[in-house]
Amino acid sequence: MKRIVSVLFAVLIFAFAAMPAMAAKNPSPTASKEYNIVVHNTEGGTGTYTTKIDKDGKHATVKAKPKKGYEFVKWTSKGKYDIVDGDLTDDELTILLKSDVEFTPHFRKIGSKSESGSKPVKSNSSPVSPKTGDSSAFYLFGFIGVLIAAFAAVGVKLAVSKK
Repeated sequence: MKRIVSVLFAVLIFAFAAMPAMAAKNPSPTASKEYNIVVHNTEGGTGTYTTKIDKDGKHATVKAKPKKGYEFVKWTSKGKYDIVDGDLTDDELTILLKSDVEFTPHFRKIGSKSESGSKPVKSNSSPVSPKTGDSSAFYLFGFIGVLIAAFAAVGVKLAVSKK
């Protein structure tokens, strides 16, 4: 009985000690933060974004696409970010997110000197952010939990059968 308990205890210690090492695919010296980005569409065109996470953090590229008869003027934004490539007057801009951000593209009719058609239209009100992480660590933890439970059940059965 003491031998079985010792083996189960050793397996538990090994499993819990190995979890952090197995769960961290790309360890980072700083905790990664998840930031959301929203690009509002306007009457003169649309805006899109793509994201990429690398060792420096979460980058996003925003692109403005004017409707026929409109041209891009500038971006307005809310939130904290660093510009990696381009500027707010370019139709494509790459940024490094420092907080949640919102971008709105502004367009004007071709030949017009003033902005028009830059009022925000229906925005994405989804409470769900795009998935950016990996959930394989949760499967690993579940598998280890099942193994521990199986070893415990075998240990209890052996202990009961020896009595």
